[in-house]
Amino acid sequence: MKRALAWIAGLAGIAALGRLLARRSATAPARAPAAEPEPAADPAEELRRRLAEQRTDGPGIDSSPQAEAAADVAEETLDERRARIHAKAQEAIASMREPEA
Repeated sequence: MKRALAWIAGLAGIAALGRLLARRSATAPARAPAAEPEPAADPAEELRRRLAEQRTDGPGIDSSPQAEAAADVAEETLDERRARIHAKAQEAIASMREPEA
C-alpha cells in the first residue's frame, strides 16, 4: 500500500514539474540575439607586427650589456654552461658555509 502511494506521489510530482516547465517555455519572451562583441586586437598579430618591425630595423641594434651577455650564453656549449653553473653554485655554497665574523 505504501509503495502504491509513493508511486502515485512520484507521478504527480513529475506531472507538476512537466506543467511548470511547459508553462515557463510558453510564456518566456523571445530574446533578441546578443550583439556580437567587437573582436579585440589579436595579440598574435600584434606580436608578429612588432617582430617584423624589429627585423626591418636590422640586427645588432640592442648593444646593451644584457643583450651581449645573452649572446655569449647562446654561443656556449652545454658542457660549458653546466661547468659555469656548477662553479657558481659551488661559490654560493662556500659563501654560505663561511662563518660570519
